[in-house]
Amino acid sequence: MRLASPLLGALAASSLCATILQAQAPSKQYLIGNFERQKGVVIKYVDAMPDSGLAFHPTPGVRTFAQQIEHIIQAFAFVGTGIVTAGAKPPELGDPAVYLKNKAALKEFVAKGFDYAIGMVNKMSAADYEATVEQFQLKRTRWQWFLGLQDHATWTLGQTIPYLRLNGVTPPQYLPF
Repeated sequence: MRLASPLLGALAASSLCATILQAQAPSKQYLIGNFERQKGVVIKYVDAMPDSGLAFHPTPGVRTFAQQIEHIIQAFAFVGTGIVTAGAKPPELGDPAVYLKNKAALKEFVAKGFDYAIGMVNKMSAADYEATVEQFQLKRTRWQWFLGLQDHATWTLGQTIPYLRLNGVTPPQYLPF
């Protein structure tokens, strides 16, 4: 009986661990809610920057403010498309000759990019959401890739804080929830 108890305990723990690991996948609604929240935050940052600051970069060789914002959305378009439909061409979300110089066009580009990411998540079946895909020689579930895109968006937006401050702007409050 003593031999069976540790074995049963291990099996129960193994089953519990498997259940806990499965529960770690955030719901699609959680991801979509985060994308909606992030969209609003990024648009507030674009609104905060004076029109003259869109082309501002703090040092030579780094992205302009507008290019930093563009970089967030390009990740959704290129990486997101690769995650969901490998080999597909990302959508055209705007004309960089326009949105890199025009605040209204940049905000529209941001909204389209976030809406595109939301649409990708929303359209996935449960099996597709949980499926493992390879990109950049890394294997992750689709939901893990999308969480990574959200982290990337937060990181990149954080990079714009000095851009705003150097233009005399107090950055909008950022709440990650």
